[in-house]
Amino acid sequence: MNNAVVACIQGAPADRAVCEYGAWAATTLGAPLALLHMLPETRPPAPCAFMDATAASLLQQLEKVENERQRLDMALGEARLAGCAAWLRQRGLASAQLLQKQGSPAVLLEGMADVRLMVFGKEEALNPVGSAVETLIRLHRGAVLAAAGPFTEPRRAMFAWDASNECRKHLATLTASPLLYGMECHLVMVNGNATALQNGYDVWRKAGIRVQAHMLEGTSVTESLHRYAETHRIDLTIMGAYGHSPRRRYFIGRHAAQMLFTSRLPLMLLR
Repeated sequence: MNNAVVACIQGAPADRAVCEYGAWAATTLGAPLALLHMLPETRPPAPCAFMDATAASLLQQLEKVENERQRLDMALGEARLAGCAAWLRQRGLASAQLLQKQGSPAVLLEGMADVRLMVFGKEEALNPVGSAVETLIRLHRGAVLAAAGPFTEPRRAMFAWDASNECRKHLATLTASPLLYGMECHLVMVNGNATALQNGYDVWRKAGIRVQAHMLEGTSVTESLHRYAETHRIDLTIMGAYGHSPRRRYFIGRHAAQMLFTSRLPLMLLR
């Protein structure tokens, strides 16, 4: 995919925001844009252990119906992709490669190892652990952006800093990326210590990023981040996708999951 930004189209109300945030990210990062329509994997109807001629006939009819449904779903997906691409062109936004894939999350990610950023509609991310989208977020090795509409070009970004080794890697990644340049950046830490916060602040200042650092207090990390974002009119929240428990390789971190469920802002999760 040549380090592309992939915007995932699902025929949902958030598709417009997904297209716009995808186009914004691709332009900002200097990356190609691809629009991806995802179809779930299908399984043929299973035969019964005790089938008579009537049941066999009904099963055959059902197989025909399922095949026709699959054909129509694919045709509808192609139409959705074409419509999204045309909408982007009309607004002078980035041209896009059109992709349609069907299957499990692992199949959907085949050939996408070098994707730079995947963009989902936020309602697609609001699924319980084990859902297709949660699995895609977990399996994808790059960053993901849960887009919340309507689109607003991000001008103020908030990065949730906890001074962990993973978070330090994310900070370095953002320092080397053009994503934040020109933005007003806020480095925030909840119930941490001043030295750790200052260390993160120094990294971004030395990189030439316009940043301010704030220590937040509160019994809930999520609520503290929400209050800060609302007070400072934040447009984009950025945080690590995983926590620090031994199981973090298998599930989205607790704070990241809570932000997915409760934030009204676009949320970027970093691996």
